[in-house]
This record gives sequence, C-alpha cells and structure tokens, in this order.
Amino acid sequence: MQKHKSKLNLCKPACLLALALLVSGCSQNSLLTRQDYRNSRQDFLRGDAGEALLDFPRSAESGTFITTMEQGYLSLIQGKPQIKGLQQQAETLEKRVRYHVSREARNFFYVQTPEDYYASEHEVIWLHFMLSWGYSLQGKYAEACVEARIAGSLLSLPWSPAGHFDDPAMRLFLAGLWAMCGEWHEAQVDLRAAWSLDNSLAWAKKLAERNEPPPHLFLVLGGPGPEPVWNPGLTVNPLRSERQVSFRLQGRKSPLSIADQRGVAIKTHLSPDAGKWYERHLARESELHEMILDSAYGGKMAISGALAGTGIAVTSGIGLAVGIGGTALGAAVIHFGNSADAVNLGLIIAAASIEQGIKISRQGYRESTGRLKQELDPAPGYRFVRYLPEYLWMGWSDQDIAYPVELRTPFAKTRIQRPGIVNRTSVSVAHLPDAKPPCSYQMDNSSITVVPLPDAAGNCTSDRPL
Repeated sequence: MQKHKSKLNLCKPACLLALALLVSGCSQNSLLTRQDYRNSRQDFLRGDAGEALLDFPRSAESGTFITTMEQGYLSLIQGKPQIKGLQQQAETLEKRVRYHVSREARNFFYVQTPEDYYASEHEVIWLHFMLSWGYSLQGKYAEACVEARIAGSLLSLPWSPAGHFDDPAMRLFLAGLWAMCGEWHEAQVDLRAAWSLDNSLAWAKKLAERNEPPPHLFLVLGGPGPEPVWNPGLTVNPLRSERQVSFRLQGRKSPLSIADQRGVAIKTHLSPDAGKWYERHLARESELHEMILDSAYGGKMAISGALAGTGIAVTSGIGLAVGIGGTALGAAVIHFGNSADAVNLGLIIAAASIEQGIKISRQGYRESTGRLKQELDPAPGYRFVRYLPEYLWMGWSDQDIAYPVELRTPFAKTRIQRPGIVNRTSVSVAHLPDAKPPCSYQMDNSSITVVPLPDAAGNCTSDRPL
C-alpha cells in the first residue's frame, strides 16, 4: 500500500505538468492571431469594410471586448449602427474602471474585462465614441450626447498634467460627435482643446470661433490601424526579452480632396496621428506588466524556455562528449603508438574532436535560441483592437452640397452618396485605408461607394496614382 502511495506521489508533479501543458495549449488556441485576421485585413486594406466584416474571424473570442470593438467599427464605417454588442460591453465595464499611478507620476486608467483583457485608454474612449456615433446614426441624439460626455470626461480626468491621457486627434473626432448630436458649443470646447494640445491646428481654433456650426461637416477616418512588431535585441537573452513590441502605423497621411457633384471643392485638414495612443499603451503595459501578461503567453514562455534550455543542455552535452572522447582517443594513439607519427596523429584527432564538439554545441545553441525567439515572438498573437483609425481629415462647407461627394487621395477615391447624419449640421463620416492595398477594390453600400482603380490591363494598381 505504501509503495502505491509513493508511486502516486511521484506521479503528481508529472500529472500537474501535463495538465498545465494542456491548459496552456487550450488557452493559446482560444486567442485570435494575426493569421486569423489575414483575409479580413486584406479586405480592409482594399477599402472593403463589408467583406472585412464577412471574413472576420469567428473561431474564437466571440463577444469579447476586442472583437466587439472591431466588428462595431467595421459596421459603423459602412453607416450601419450595429451597436448592441458595444452597449453590452459598456454596461459590463461600467463598474470595472481601475486606476494605476506609476513611479514616474504618470497616471494610467485601465479597464479589466471579464475575459481578463486590460483595455487601453484609447480603446475605452473609442468604445464611447462609437456608441455616440451609432446613437446619432439611429437618431437618438440625447443618448449620443451622453456617450460623448463620458468620452470627454475620460479625456479630462483631473490628474497631473504629466500623466493624464489626452489627445488632439481624439478631441477633433469628439468635436465631430458633438456636432452629430447637435451640441455645437460642446464641439467648440473640444476644438479649442485640440488646438491647445497641438498649436499647429490653427484651423481647429478658427473653426471653434464660429458661433454657429457649418451647415456641412466631413469626418474622414484614415489608416487601417497599426501592426505590432517585435524588437528583441539580438544579444538579449530571449527569456528576458519579454514583450519588446512596438507599433508600426501603416497609413500614408495622403492629401485628401473633397468635391461635390458640381465640382465644388471642400478644403480638408489632417489631424495628428495615433502614434501617441500606442506609445501610451506600451508605457502603461510596462507599468502593469505582471498583471496584464496573459496566461497563454506566460505559459508559452515558460514551456518554450524549458524546452530551449533542455535543447541547449543536450547539444552542449553531446559536444562535450565528442570533445572528451576524441581527446581520450588521441591520447591513446599517442600512448600506444610510441612514435613521432603517433604523437602527431593523436594531437590531430584530439584537436579535431574538440573543434567538432564546439561546433555541435554552438549549432545546438543557435537552433535552440532561434526556435525560442520564434516561439516567444508575441507580435502575431498580440492582443489589441486592430480596427481603429490612425488619423482623420476634417472639412466643412457653408455652401449647399450636391451629393454624391467624391473623396480622393493620390491612390484611392471614395464616394459618399448622402450625409450619414442630418441634425443642426449634416455630418458625413467615411473611411479610407490610405495604405498600400493588396489589390484594386470596390465597396458599395447605402451611403458610401469606393470605386476600383484598374490599370489598362485590369491589374492591381495599389501604387499607381489616380
């Protein structure tokens, strides 16, 4: 009986390890990766939000914060206020706001979702942006103003100037949301705030000085959203490189022209980009690293590290054995040969064995660490809301507008068939990926049409100016 208990106790660590491996594997499989988004992202880069939504990965993370945000954005830029999921997220997260103060007196707020994703500050604000936008599309202007006010309060939390999150591009879009729900005096406040944050936005200050809103306002969201890139130092131990991730913006910030059906031109202005959103995201993640390192990555890092360590130890052992064995053989040849030739041969055998042993050890180390780096690269599975703009263009007109209105950059053009919101001001919202697409494209829905850009042979023309 005692023997059986002993065997059972010996089995426990192995069983626990097997269970950990199983749970880790399941956890990894339940999280979406860059590859899962491949078809949807290609559609989006072509400017086809409808197809991007149809090809959206549904194999995992359904109903979570990230996928709900992404699907909500893809719907809204088509003029379709499918915001039920966003409403549910807002209700779920309403009482889950937490605050964190760093050692450098930089203040961050974060929201922990039920699935243990720690939403970034700009993502939480965009949740309320999209709800306000969706309510205005539904004609629920009072509700739209409530959501705009929540977003504005998150941008104006009374923290130290060195710490609280604020951003000129977000202030500009918030001003557009206030115009959608009919509160121009609130839009003026945010236009001034954008200029205060970035004094190059003199046009925003000038627009804020208007006592009445312009009859027609255009908000064009640009860029397909950034991609995460892993930047581990080549000399850094990969086990300690953690998540050295940066974000690469893909939008070109092209000049945008807008003209109505009669050829009346509408001047546009470009906002600052979202680079600071993601700098803030990375700084906040660094502060909360132990808390937000999800179990899937943590388990993967531990298992891969153990396997790599074992591989290095095994190959080093083989290399050492070859070196020692060859040296012993060389010594035996010298001893029993008892001649000058035997001494030379023995020394050659020993030297060759040591060299081969070192080569085996180095090769094993390179292969093990290389495999480890590939395994630990967090960029393909990095968790963040992928479908958000990188910047926006804003334009307005005091003249009557004849629709459709054409929006044109050097590499793409879009048509807005009619304004999305007609309140005190008609507000039109559109999206242009403004990045190198995989091919020419066409999108058609009730309010926005993106026309194809074929060359003479009908081939893809992503780099051919219009």
